[in-house]
Amino acid sequence: MITDEFRLTLSRVREAIESNAEWSICNSIDEGAPRRPELDAPEEYIDFLTIADGAIMGSVVILGRRFVERSQALISPGMVEVPEEPNGWFVVGKINENPVLINRQDGSVWTYPDMQSSWWASRDFEKVSDSLAEFVMECGFGPGYLRVTGSPESDEWWQILCHLGYAD
Repeated sequence: MITDEFRLTLSRVREAIESNAEWSICNSIDEGAPRRPELDAPEEYIDFLTIADGAIMGSVVILGRRFVERSQALISPGMVEVPEEPNGWFVVGKINENPVLINRQDGSVWTYPDMQSSWWASRDFEKVSDSLAEFVMECGFGPGYLRVTGSPESDEWWQILCHLGYAD
């Protein structure tokens, strides 16, 4: 669920990125959509789009409206294996090059954590959070970033999080 705390954190991170030319080269949190988008998407993702039409947080990306619809082809038959019906999933972003999916039934967020093989060949598919907001707070803006990305502590996004005090 998108909370006031989530909105405030997102706003602070957006301001920090925009205040530093170097940080804004590879990272961004786009302004939200001017009105609620008409998409066949989980409600929480649509709510996210009203405050940020996509976000690039180092190696963690939440797709904006421009790319999200065509990204759904990643879970078509013959592409990626999901444990249940492909129509029960929604591609919301990526970690490195591995898709991040929302379970349409319960809103939980899942990905392919194996960084040693291509996601389409991976046998591992795991839940990383109970909701999109929790995923962004923990893995985009928080201490879970290094764990889910496999990035070193020298990673630029991690350094931004440390600077803002969100890495703890």
